[in-house]
This record gives sequence, C-alpha cells and structure tokens, in this order.
Amino acid sequence: MSLYPTDIRHQEFSGSMFGYSKKEVKNFLEQLANEMEDYQRRQEKEIQRREQLQIEVKQEAIQASTAVEDLKRREELISRTLVFAEKTKADIIANARKEAENILHEAELKAKRAIQEAKQYLSALEQQYIQIKEEKRQFLMQFRSELQTFMDRIGKDPLLTKESEHLLDTDFKQIKEEITPASNPPIQDNRLP
Repeated sequence: MSLYPTDIRHQEFSGSMFGYSKKEVKNFLEQLANEMEDYQRRQEKEIQRREQLQIEVKQEAIQASTAVEDLKRREELISRTLVFAEKTKADIIANARKEAENILHEAELKAKRAIQEAKQYLSALEQQYIQIKEEKRQFLMQFRSELQTFMDRIGKDPLLTKESEHLLDTDFKQIKEEITPASNPPIQDNRLP
C-alpha cells in the first residue's frame, strides 16, 4: 500500500495512558509528510526530467534513424552513381576504341590512296620527263645542226678576211661610179683604204 503525505498528515492514533505525546507525534508526522512531499516533488521532477530525456533521446534516435536512412539513401545513390560511372566509363572507352580504330582504318585508306595517287603522279611526271628530255635532245641536235650551218656560212663570209673585204669595197666603188652621173663628183669614203 502506497502512502501519500496527506495520509501521513491525517493519520490518527488511538490513545493510551502512557502513550506518546500527541503534539510530538503530530510534529513528527508533519515533518515526515513535508519530507515526503519534497521527495515526491524531486521524484516527479526526476521523472519529468527522465521523460524529457526519453523524449529527447527518442527525437535524437528518430533524427539518427532519419540520418541513417538518409545516409543509406545517399550510399545507395553513390553506389548507383559509381556503377553508372563505371558503365559510362566502359562505354566511353569502348566508343573511343571503336572511334580510334575507325580513324586508323580511314587514315590507312587515305594513306594508301595518297600513295597510289603519288605513284600515278610520279609515273606521269616520269613520262613527261622522258618526253621533255627527248624533245630537248632533238632540239639540241637540230640547233647544233643549224648552228653548224650558220658557222659554216659565217666562216665563208667574205667580210671576215681583209682581202675579201678590200675586194668588196672595190667592187662597191665601181658600182657606185657607174650609177652616179658625171656631174656629181664622187663622194669619197675615207673609210676605204
């Protein structure tokens, strides 16, 4: 059975002849009731404090649980992101390799085409070179022949020798005298010997 301070205060004892002093008992009971009230108040405060702590602990537990769930969601999101990043990385690498292979293949084809075109161009240039060389040879032979002919003619030209030149000058004077009338005195050419 629980005792409350009011129970202690209203407790009545039966009287006896040599019993305790009613006043002392009443004072003691009053003091006991006061201490019990203090104790109950402290207990109630402690209970309230504990309840408050429990509420706070529950709130913190809820917050922690929420935080844990949030962290789990984040971890899951990070995990999915990492998996996606790995897949994306693998896809990018695979695409880059394919693109590199395509570029190399295309470059090889272009290089083969360029080499083939260069060979054809070189072959055409060689044909032109042979043709130009032959045309030059023919031109030089013809030019040498014509030059030889001119040299022979120049070598035979009468003006190249003094005797021939003197004979020509004399012939020219005679022709001039025949054409020129007698009334006009002949023009002397001081250049002639």
